[in-house]
Amino acid sequence: MTERTVRLVHRAALVLTVVVACTNAFLVALGILTPVTALKVWLGFELPLGILVLIVGALRVRILRRSGTPWAGVLDELVGRVPGALIRAELRSYRALWFLIRGRRVCAGPEVTTIGYTRGTMSVPIAWLVASVIEIAVVHILVPWEWLRWTLLIVSVYSLLPLAGWLADRVVNPHLLTRDGLVLRSGHQVVARIDADNLQRCIPRHRFQPAETGVDGEVLFLPGPDGTNLDLVLAEPVEALLPAFFEHSRRPALVSRFAIHVDDPAAARRVLDAALLA
Repeated sequence: MTERTVRLVHRAALVLTVVVACTNAFLVALGILTPVTALKVWLGFELPLGILVLIVGALRVRILRRSGTPWAGVLDELVGRVPGALIRAELRSYRALWFLIRGRRVCAGPEVTTIGYTRGTMSVPIAWLVASVIEIAVVHILVPWEWLRWTLLIVSVYSLLPLAGWLADRVVNPHLLTRDGLVLRSGHQVVARIDADNLQRCIPRHRFQPAETGVDGEVLFLPGPDGTNLDLVLAEPVEALLPAFFEHSRRPALVSRFAIHVDDPAAARRVLDAALLA
């Protein structure tokens, strides 16, 4: 059986399983099917289909891994590129929250200096997070039906996790200064790697515009809410990848200067100047 045939069978079985499950639940909600009948449909049709989906899915994973496809590519093949990206984003948010709770930073070590860039950028998202928590509490008090109260509470708390994870992702993924050079990041995404001998100058400079990540000529901007506060001048241009939610949407750019926002420009300049002298 070819990979294409396995893919078609897997997708057809998956779609059929979802359609039958949704139809079954809808008919029960309307009272057309009794719960006992719905259970019989589930045992006689949905369960075998689900087992078929798992078996064919395992077969697809085996074929893809044998062909050298990375796990991210396997997930995209199984569920699609966009759903795969959403699943990875959610898993990363949980990982980032775990790192934040433990006070750790991704890729940090004894010979690595971290440079944060989140100060001042969290006020609006955190305010929205607090407002959402207050709203959840008010709804939980006002809704009279207990089953609906707990359902809304679970759904609401679950919906806040991706936002909290996104905030944590930026905190636990700072810029990194190592012996080999500087790694500029935006959350989990690496924007550029600058070799130590390619970093020519570090200049404090406050720009209030632009307020969004982008490229202007040979300058790449990684701003905060008040723009950028540090310029990095390179001896030779490097290729950078602009951050984007979907990995396949990231655009490359050849730049010779970075205008970035950091938490403490003076401290960042000191460590970068020390690296230049070394």
